Amino acid sequence: MKYIKIIFYSFIFTLSIIPIDCLAQEKNHTEIMDSISNLTKNEIKIQSIAILIYQNVVLQDLSGPVEVFSKAKKLTKGKYEVFTVALDTSIINTENNMIKLKPDYTINNMPDADYLIIPGASMPVINSLVDNNTFTDFIKKWNDNKNKKIVTICTGSYLLANTGALNNKKATTHYFVADDFSKQYPKIELIKNVRFVDSEKFITSSGITSGIDTALYIVSKHSGEKIKQMISRALQYEFHEKKNWPIAPNGMKYMR
Repeated sequence: MKYIKIIFYSFIFTLSIIPIDCLAQEKNHTEIMDSISNLTKNEIKIQSIAILIYQNVVLQDLSGPVEVFSKAKKLTKGKYEVFTVALDTSIINTENNMIKLKPDYTINNMPDADYLIIPGASMPVINSLVDNNTFTDFIKKWNDNKNKKIVTICTGSYLLANTGALNNKKATTHYFVADDFSKQYPKIELIKNVRFVDSEKFITSSGITSGIDTALYIVSKHSGEKIKQMISRALQYEFHEKKNWPIAPNGMKYMR
């Protein structure tokens, strides 16, 4: 009976300690997060990121970067803001009608931003947008401001290249359309086996998930390597700037 009592009281004592340990861990976690946030104390300006969305846009092209910037916003205590913008107020259906998005703004009433992200889509969608003068004119107008940057994800590179902004510059795109991209825009130096290419004012990304690498790279430029690494670990994602592209079976590639 004596041993049963000892075991019982030991169990009760252990239970009473658990909440204290949890509180201590929570306090320690908060202190660590605060110390990390202080790493960006010299970064005064909030980075505002506009994401251009349109019918049948590839969801991963925009959701990957958004998740990176969301975590960066928390770690830096609000240094990153993201919003969507579209040609009009219509509800946007992502590729294959997976989900619907309501744009935050239109191109006519959007607030100022530091970055414009142009996600990609299937080539029939991209080809139709290349012929859309309103779409092209908006990108050209954005590019007129020397202090603003443009980021393309996947086949979104076509929409920027179509404005002539990438002429005589290095850029990349999705591996499957790379040869076609070079034919359509021979004045652009296509870089293969990379996740993204930074040409100062423009950052072009290769296929789909490379948008995560690009967003992590942008965060590292503004908030440092430690913040980037924390986000990478949180996403369980291994950052790459250079990586060999996949090889399509039987030499398959996009053909017009």
